[in-house]
Amino acid sequence: MVEQTRARESTVSGRLRGKVALITGGGSGIGEASAKLFADEGATVAIAELNAEGAARVAGEIREAGGSAMVTAVDVTDNDSCAAAVDAVVDEFGRVDVLVNSAGVGARRASDMTYEERWQFVIDVNLKGTVLMARHAVDQMKEQGSGAVVNIASIRGLIGYPDFITDGFNPYPHSKGGVVNATRDMALGLAKQNIRVNAVCPGFTHTEMTRGTWENPEMYDRIVALHPIGRFAEPIEIARAVLFLASDEASFVTGACLVIDGGFTAQ
Repeated sequence: MVEQTRARESTVSGRLRGKVALITGGGSGIGEASAKLFADEGATVAIAELNAEGAARVAGEIREAGGSAMVTAVDVTDNDSCAAAVDAVVDEFGRVDVLVNSAGVGARRASDMTYEERWQFVIDVNLKGTVLMARHAVDQMKEQGSGAVVNIASIRGLIGYPDFITDGFNPYPHSKGGVVNATRDMALGLAKQNIRVNAVCPGFTHTEMTRGTWENPEMYDRIVALHPIGRFAEPIEIARAVLFLASDEASFVTGACLVIDGGFTAQ
């Protein structure tokens, strides 16, 4: 299994030195891995989360490692909350150079809801939340004259689940398909304002969201068998791609949806 902790060897390059990065969902999973990696690369990190405990833990670990981090509460489904989160970061650090939209949920989080309620909840967090956060962060980026947005989409925004996982009405692929095309639309609308918008499309990754899958040995083995590389991804492997898209190394990249799936969609 690939090491999940921070890639300490990356601290020398400082690819985000001097930049302020706002990361939603930074209290766990891909958001956490991105927050820590960004801090290692010189960024000042703002973690926007509903999960106050997770956000505080990650920010504390960043500070203990010598980095700079703050925490702000956000409900990405609420427009005023998204605006307030961006304002809090600007008040503290004066700018927002990078937004990473990592806050997300799967249908399992809403198993006690009716189908319509569950569908709306997943769409609201994954798609509406991505758009609202981007809208407010982009307002600040326009004032600065530059910025980068990285949306965490999914290969499920490009292909559906295998039939042994879904009945065809799982809202997660529906929401992530929206994120993929929202990314492209934003990229076209903002390119001339020196704001790049890209997405990563991870495959199955060891996070809390997929815990129900990888803790079920039969299901896990069946899904792993579909991966040419023969395993799930680790969050740090996705975070490295997020870092690239957020950095100036990707200065000519916008509207891209970078697939990171161990060969799953190449078959």
